Amino acid sequence: MSFSVESFKSQFPLFSQSENRELVYLDNAATTQKPACVIDAIADFYRHSNANTHRSSHRLARRATDMVEQVRELAAAFLGATCAKEVVFTRGATEGLNLLAYSLCSQLQPGDQVLLTTAEHHANLVPWQMMAKRYQLQLCYVPDERGVPQIDRLYEVLTPRTRIVSLTAGSNALGFRTDLHAVRAALAEKNIHWIVDGAQLAAHEHIDVQSIGCDFLVCSAHKFYGPTGVGLLYGRESRLREIPPWQGGGEMISDVDLYSCHYAELPHKFEAGTSSLAAIAGLGACLQFLDQQDRGGMARHEQQLLHFLHDRLSQIPEIDLLSAANNNLGIVAFTHPRCAAIDLMQWLDGRDIAVRVGHHCAQPLVRASGHSATLRASLAAYNTRADAEKFVAAVAEFIVHLGDEVLVQGGMTADSDTRDWQADDLGAVDIEVLRAQRNWQDRYRTLMGWAKVISRKETIRSEENLVRGCESSAWLVHRCENGLHRFALDSDSRIVRGLGALLLSQLDDQGDGAVTRADLESLFAELGLEHQLSESRTNGFRALLERAYLLMTPR
Repeated sequence: MSFSVESFKSQFPLFSQSENRELVYLDNAATTQKPACVIDAIADFYRHSNANTHRSSHRLARRATDMVEQVRELAAAFLGATCAKEVVFTRGATEGLNLLAYSLCSQLQPGDQVLLTTAEHHANLVPWQMMAKRYQLQLCYVPDERGVPQIDRLYEVLTPRTRIVSLTAGSNALGFRTDLHAVRAALAEKNIHWIVDGAQLAAHEHIDVQSIGCDFLVCSAHKFYGPTGVGLLYGRESRLREIPPWQGGGEMISDVDLYSCHYAELPHKFEAGTSSLAAIAGLGACLQFLDQQDRGGMARHEQQLLHFLHDRLSQIPEIDLLSAANNNLGIVAFTHPRCAAIDLMQWLDGRDIAVRVGHHCAQPLVRASGHSATLRASLAAYNTRADAEKFVAAVAEFIVHLGDEVLVQGGMTADSDTRDWQADDLGAVDIEVLRAQRNWQDRYRTLMGWAKVISRKETIRSEENLVRGCESSAWLVHRCENGLHRFALDSDSRIVRGLGALLLSQLDDQGDGAVTRADLESLFAELGLEHQLSESRTNGFRALLERAYLLMTPR
């Protein structure tokens, strides 16, 4: 069996749609696209087998029940479980981690410890924080360097009170793999519940929970070419029998009266209510699809692209690569000192390149790296060398357009006098220039040019001036002078500053009622911006607009 990226990609209908033929999709760590067999299986379930499972004996119910249990068998083989009863269907890795946190922690004593790493997705932090507060537990962390856990030092933080170790198999923010064999060695002969968050692992390599040696593992189907709304929780049978269910209702009981109940056998005691049956059908098709692929060839192809991206991006001046090519699950993460990551993302979106910007639900790790947001490009097996080359070329082009402006990332200042600010000269903001632009790229360049008229203003960067709802931090202040409204704006994002310059060019030095909200909404639509900007960016413009009118309202 050999891997062909062209043949593999041809099985994903999204890429054959006319509007997506030029799409470079590099947001796979968030969710992958779906092959035709998965889409067909979901539709086929609704067409031919739609009924609830286990509760009825009619023909459709039997068919649906058989489908669910057949998929459970496939999932057990996919994970390397010893039997199907070790596989619980969930809505995704997040639900699986919440289930484990609730069920395991309910059996602990005050002062018991849960060991995590600073690289965890929020889904593997927040549930434990909630349970620690409820049961007076202690959260401990593996030593790290700039947020990256030093697994070889795990033994330093293991104590006689350590009851649970829950850690990621691979970072969704920086892509590095966790040395699971080292974890297994450190936990050997210890009665500790070991949980692996395998959400980023499942798409890129075979999972064998027996080889890993963990007690539990969670993953989400939508990360490995399956449907959204369904995930897998593997639990060693002996461990699953020890813990209580976390939700009550139908399916998970064998008998109930007014004051007590008896739970169903494994795995059904953890599957309260009606599962996402069509998604399970799609998951079954996905597992069969992956079983027919050259998984080793897929991994080698991804690694070649990953090394290419790291090599080429490292040659672009000033790019700060936070990820490393080696021991990486397919993620490139970087920043640039002269632009906000969100501005680069918007530029790439204009060239039909889909990436992700932000903290990637891993705020402690990203903050420890010295940043508040990064740009993340994440690979799947259908990505091509042409995709990688187009992405690198677009990043390089954007950097050239930055010019000489220096962006100094900064947060809010607590001690500044927020009254000490000067309004910017908005004379260079000419609406007619924007109207005359024929395409989005030219409009984007115009907005980026307008950003230069908005100066950095340390004095207004305070919590009280922060505009809620903007994709990147923005601050807005106002005062009234001789009956005219004056404003000042600041943001780390050029595109936000450009949009702010557009807004303030219409409001600054105007009297009450001179310009209405409707006027500005109409202008925004007329210029075609609402069709070109992301929904969150459009909402950011409206957040600035609403804040401006709130400030102009007499108190």
